[in-house]
Amino acid sequence: MEKTSITVDGHTIQVELAKTPAEHMRGLMDRRELGQSHGMLFIYPVSYRVSMWMKNTYLPLSVAFINDSRQIVHIADMHPQTTKIHRSPAAVRYALEVNLGWFETNNVKPGALMRFGITGDSISR
Repeated sequence: MEKTSITVDGHTIQVELAKTPAEHMRGLMDRRELGQSHGMLFIYPVSYRVSMWMKNTYLPLSVAFINDSRQIVHIADMHPQTTKIHRSPAAVRYALEVNLGWFETNNVKPGALMRFGITGDSISR
């Protein structure tokens, strides 16, 4: 899986990029650890309402749903091995999963902006 650095409200995170349907389905399933400033950025080809769950996921995570303007619209906490559906409240282009509480610890709230560039990718800005 491709990796890159992103910045969220001034905080740098090393992320794996989930860009294909198979990568979206796999996500962070079966992982046993995730570095402190690491995560997974889900990139969708178009904006739509995204749903996440934690089946077969052993790590407690927080997810930020991010619109096409790269602005966080909602943050949800997700607990391991649950089937509760966490749905974006609006159409989004990205979802960022990090360790549970990362957004709160770093005072990142809805409205914060995410910045990154991926060369050779149509989503670069």
